[in-house]
Amino acid sequence: MTEEKKIFRDYVKSRGLKHTAQRDEILTYLLKSGRHMSPEEVFHTLRERDPKLGRATVFRTLKLLEECRLASRVTDANGHQTYEGSYGKPHHDHMICVRCGRTVEFSSPRIESLQARIARRKGFQVQWHRHEIFGRCSRCENKI
Repeated sequence: MTEEKKIFRDYVKSRGLKHTAQRDEILTYLLKSGRHMSPEEVFHTLRERDPKLGRATVFRTLKLLEECRLASRVTDANGHQTYEGSYGKPHHDHMICVRCGRTVEFSSPRIESLQARIARRKGFQVQWHRHEIFGRCSRCENKI
């Protein structure tokens, strides 16, 4: 069993929930996809493989994956939630184009350091964070 599956199984068990092959399949698909996907996209793709898969199972599983930090939630330009696998992936933030929906990932040690300093100064213990910047990407900006 892979480490991420063990983490997920232990988390599900700690919540008093059942572990299922469908939940494992959702985890595997999300981690292997390498991109941001809506819950509906995950559902429709996996439903083709497993006609018994329910929409609620996908939505609840994505929430569990986010809670145990195997997945990250990102808001798209229309305010809808998308998810990406985060296991083994370094922390990063997102810039989202409000015109075409493109998501650009970035990392900034300076931003991370500044956030940590501000949190310390305010006596705030950070558990995790999401940083999303909305605007127009260079492709869309050049079309104006």
